[in-house]
Amino acid sequence: MNKTHIIVFALAITSLKINAQTTSDSHQFVIPKKATLLLNPSYDTWSPALKNHELPIPESGIDEKTKKQIKEDLTKRYPRKNSQNNSDKTTMGAPPAMLRNFLANSFNGFVPNDNDVAVSNNGTVCSVTNVNIWTKNLNTNITYGSYSLHSIMLSLGLQNEEFDPKVIYDPETNRFVLVCLNGFTDSTSHIVIGFSQTDSSNGAWNFYSLPGNPLNNTLWTDFPMISLSHNELFLTVNLLYNDSSWQTGFNETLIWQMNKQNGYDGNPLNAQLHNNILHNGAPLRNLCPVKGGSQLYGPQMHFLSNRNFAASNDTIFLVTISDTAAAPGQTLTVIYAVGNTAYHMPVDAIQPSSDKLAVNDARVLGAFEENGKIQFVLNTLDTATGNDAIFHGLMSNISTTPTLITSILGDPVMDLAYPNIAYAGTTANSDSSIISIQQSAVSVYPGSSAALFDGSQFSSLTTVKTGVSYINLLGTLERWGDYTGCQTKYNQPGYVWMNGAYALAGHNTRTWIAELTSSTSASVEDISNNENNAVLYPNPSANRITIEFSNTENQRIDIKVFDVNGKIVKQLFGGFVSIGPNEFSFATNELSKGNYFVKISGNNSGIIATKKFIKD
Repeated sequence: MNKTHIIVFALAITSLKINAQTTSDSHQFVIPKKATLLLNPSYDTWSPALKNHELPIPESGIDEKTKKQIKEDLTKRYPRKNSQNNSDKTTMGAPPAMLRNFLANSFNGFVPNDNDVAVSNNGTVCSVTNVNIWTKNLNTNITYGSYSLHSIMLSLGLQNEEFDPKVIYDPETNRFVLVCLNGFTDSTSHIVIGFSQTDSSNGAWNFYSLPGNPLNNTLWTDFPMISLSHNELFLTVNLLYNDSSWQTGFNETLIWQMNKQNGYDGNPLNAQLHNNILHNGAPLRNLCPVKGGSQLYGPQMHFLSNRNFAASNDTIFLVTISDTAAAPGQTLTVIYAVGNTAYHMPVDAIQPSSDKLAVNDARVLGAFEENGKIQFVLNTLDTATGNDAIFHGLMSNISTTPTLITSILGDPVMDLAYPNIAYAGTTANSDSSIISIQQSAVSVYPGSSAALFDGSQFSSLTTVKTGVSYINLLGTLERWGDYTGCQTKYNQPGYVWMNGAYALAGHNTRTWIAELTSSTSASVEDISNNENNAVLYPNPSANRITIEFSNTENQRIDIKVFDVNGKIVKQLFGGFVSIGPNEFSFATNELSKGNYFVKISGNNSGIIATKKFIKD
């Protein structure tokens, strides 16, 4: 195996730090295809799954007593205020609109859910949890159901427990990539990677098994994170010692870099492993790959790291791999920026129960690049309220000397945790994004929500799914993360899909998926100039309106109400509608008196009809 050493200098936003040295090693692997499997739920008749086993908490390398003491000290220093007054926050804009949303993966006893989601340009939703992979076709509204991850492992000859699944969609090849871990010791640890052969996640996949102990040094793999470039799949993982607690077992974070087309074609994977990534002699932990915003980028790939177990810190590290695997002159460099707002170790969240909810640490949980900037999110403590909150960063000048604007999205009553983020811009140079969130409070059952960042401020929260009870699976500190899924719909600017967990009546959890949009306005001319192809009555109306329209093909239909300025007032409907004459009605009780437009559009045919009406 080839081994190289790369030395760079770290930059602060104000000065050059010539004494800060970063080193890394590199190794080459060739990984043969393990099997091709058809992940159609009808073939998974047994759907095996172990139950009630708490999976490992993501490793971070700190003594358990120290971690507990930090959280207790922060709780005492910044007690919860539980104030209904939100005046200490900046003015909040309009929240993202929620469109289609539905129940997804079943619960089979695994803790936590570990939700992640990917959506193809052709309308396939692929959702994963620690139990299974779940598929739905948005165009036909057909739910194909779940395929057990354990069935995949058994087919690959892996007999140990699976955990930490991640899924991602490749808009350039119209394929999915799945990553899942197997085994908790150096002798049993494997990284399973699947590449779909088509745009359907319930079709054929090519599967590979990477070694979870690649350097044969009695370590095993935990907590994967993935991203794609034009040519490659990037995977980061943590290596842990055997028989150690998750707090003390951390050794280092690795980066796997491999040619993605090899995986789609079923050929051996040409993979490069980056290890021993040290900054000032200490390993950079929990490297979060930076995904593309509106599209993939490359050949270089960025990663973010921070001091995730510090009681308080303001530093974010930016790691960059300059070129494709084993390319001549490839470098791994590290620079860093200091934010204007500090992040803190989060405390345990509360719910309507004596059992608290675990919020692991302040590692970066999601990031994307757009317009030469990186946006990212992580857990933090909001010192203004004493509640858990979302720490957001906007990093500019990423190719030279990065500058960093940071802020906190919090709530005066609720704990917000386990965020992810996706690009939601609709115009060039937009910095809009949508953030997926888990939420809970002493009077709010655990569920999920979302917020919009417009480039300068956060919106209020959109509740995606409210829990119907509290979580009680472990009897002490409950698990309700350890991440949420969030992805841009690449061929539909301004639209984002997310999934997260919510609490059921039986005190367990389930996955909920939602479509969100930042597109809150339309051209008044586009609305008012389409008065044909529909009949609307009564008009004016005091209570209820009916609109009759003709649909020219079987397709998804969106029906929205706009005000006279072209601002969306309400998304009334989003779903599959059959060809031919249709009738739709809605109540107008929530509208103030005045003039409005109702607009009907199809995903294939465009605007079907627009009608102006008066609320009396």
